[in-house]
Amino acid sequence: MQTKPYDFETQRKVGQEGETFLDQWLHPIYKVLDVSNEMKYQQAGIDRIITRSDGSVITIEYKFDLVAKRTGNLFFETISNDKEMIPGWGWSSQADYWIVLIPEQEILVFKPGKLRVLVWELQKTLQKRSVPNRGYNTVGYPIPLTQARKVAFQIKTLYLESL
Repeated sequence: MQTKPYDFETQRKVGQEGETFLDQWLHPIYKVLDVSNEMKYQQAGIDRIITRSDGSVITIEYKFDLVAKRTGNLFFETISNDKEMIPGWGWSSQADYWIVLIPEQEILVFKPGKLRVLVWELQKTLQKRSVPNRGYNTVGYPIPLTQARKVAFQIKTLYLESL
């Protein structure tokens, strides 16, 4: 079975919808500053700077996982580009928190260190996966959501209120 290559432009548009959703989720409580188009923040894996009500500041990287609901796994990227050996966000992000949106299911908030430790602990039992792109592959581990939830800082279930 041929896997359809990842289309960056399509994913970017879908990701922007997810970013808007997460901004709206955070905005009633926090001041949200979008820095995703600034190179120094892109290189550090930071999408937002959040100011808390006490004036303290934290950084956030957003992740939008479209297949996690279907697969039951969260994709932890270890290599962004296997041709140039660019480290994936899972190892390179310098954000204080990662917020993962799984559409129509949940929002998971992680302290990066906790999820990284989980990946190290599970690494021998996980099967590395490659996602084809145009001219290269992205590589990572599918982390069972049941395991990821155990190390999440916060979990927000979505859309179940209307059932």
